[in-house]
Amino acid sequence: MSKIVLALAVMASCAMAELKWAPSYDAALAQAVKEKKKVMVMLSREECPACEYMEEIVFEEKAVENEIHKNFVPVHIDIHKDFIPEGLGYMGTPTFHFLDAKGKKIGRHDGGANIPTFLGILGKMKK
Repeated sequence: MSKIVLALAVMASCAMAELKWAPSYDAALAQAVKEKKKVMVMLSREECPACEYMEEIVFEEKAVENEIHKNFVPVHIDIHKDFIPEGLGYMGTPTFHFLDAKGKKIGRHDGGANIPTFLGILGKMKK
């Protein structure tokens, strides 16, 4: 019985999406140049319900993960702990900034979004 539970746990963990965040803003820009992708910056903070929703629900969706990894280099910035690059403002969290590989802003989305809405946002920003 324990072998079955272990096998199911392994399969479930393999099926879950895992977004691979760049270690820093500068590293995201460098990777974007190298891979000819855009950058998705997520500004968030601890104890932010909408941020937690994005991380625990939206980013766990395989279609979202695939779309992000195919077209973007994601980087996560905590507004209370990390340096916020100039020009990347926010009114609340989460705030998403979409940049070209040179760091030029191409779009912004304020707040969380459900899976279909966020996939639509990613589709607009990848063009």
